[in-house]
Amino acid sequence: MLSIRELRDRAVIRPVKRAVEDQLLDLPGVTIVDIGEKLRAGRRTGEQVIVVSVMRKKPADELRPGTRIPHHILGIPTDVVEEQPVLEHIHRGSQENLAPRLRRLRGGAVAGGAGIAPYRAAYLVPPVVPVPGSYRRIGTLGVLVTANEPSATTMGLTTFDVACLDDAWAVGDRMVDPAGGRVHADLARAALSGRVDAAAVTIASRLDTSHVVGGIGPVTGHAGTYPGERVRKCGFGTGLTLGVVTSVDATLRLDHGDSLGIRVLREQIRVDTSGRRYCGPGDSGAAVIDPGGRVIGLHVAGGRRGRVGFACPIGGVLDELDVALRTAAELVGP
Repeated sequence: MLSIRELRDRAVIRPVKRAVEDQLLDLPGVTIVDIGEKLRAGRRTGEQVIVVSVMRKKPADELRPGTRIPHHILGIPTDVVEEQPVLEHIHRGSQENLAPRLRRLRGGAVAGGAGIAPYRAAYLVPPVVPVPGSYRRIGTLGVLVTANEPSATTMGLTTFDVACLDDAWAVGDRMVDPAGGRVHADLARAALSGRVDAAAVTIASRLDTSHVVGGIGPVTGHAGTYPGERVRKCGFGTGLTLGVVTSVDATLRLDHGDSLGIRVLREQIRVDTSGRRYCGPGDSGAAVIDPGGRVIGLHVAGGRRGRVGFACPIGGVLDELDVALRTAAELVGP
C-alpha cells in the first residue's frame, strides 16, 4: 500500500496529469498516460511522477522536433517507459471446435470465468489473424448481474469489444457458449465511452446460473480500490491469476479495429504482478475481485507480455449499463 506521502503526491499530480494527457496521447507512439513511481535503471525511487508509456523508446536524435516528452510538466517530473496495451480476446475460425477451451463450473451452471463469444462471425485479415477468413471472437463472461428494473433479468458482464465485435452490433445479437457452440445469451446493452468498455448479455432462462466466480468463490458486492490492494481474476484465457493494483489513474489508447478505430479509456485500474503472468488473450471481460469477494473492475486490456492488466472501475460499468451485481447475500435472502 502507498504511504500517506505517496498518496498525497498523487493527489497533487492528478489534476496536472488530467490537464495534459490528451496532448501527450497525441504525440507519436504514446499509448498510456498514468501516475506511478519513477524508476531509475529498473529500481524504484519512491518518487511519484507522470508516467508516459510508448510503443518504443527512441534516442533523442531520432525524435522529430516537438515530439519529445518533457522531463517536467508544470513542475511535475515525468518517466517514459515502453508498454503497449492490447484488447485481450481470442479469434478462432468460425468452424473450429471451441469445447477444449471451456472454463466453467462443474455441473454446467453459467458463472463468472466462463468463455463467451458472439454467434456472429467477422471477416478478418492479417495481421489480426494468421490467414484471411471468418472468425469468432472469444472473451470472458466475468460476473452475473441483474437489470435495474422490475423483471430483474439475469445477465452476464463482458466487454464491448468481445460482445459487440464492431459497429454492426445490435441488441438481440446471439451469444455462444464455447462448450460446443450452443446459443445461451443475447446482447442486451453495451457501452463504449470515455471510461467504460462493457456489455451485458441476457442469459437464457432455461439455464442454471451461479453467483460464484470460478476459482475465486462467491461474489459479495462491489467496491472501489486503491494502489497496493491485492486482487484476483479468473479469465477464459489464463484462468485464476493474482496481482496488485498499482494505479487508478491510467488513461490508455486502445485499437478497436478498422470499424471502431482508436478509443481512449480514462482513469482505468492498473494491475501489476512484478514479473509473473497476469493476463492474456481470452481474458477480456474477466471480473477483478478483492480479498473480500467484491468486484472492483472489469478486465479489458493487458500489456503484450501479460504482466500488466487494465480494468474499467466496476462502479462506472454498473452505472452506464444500469445493472446490479448478483451476490451471495441476494440469493440467500433475509
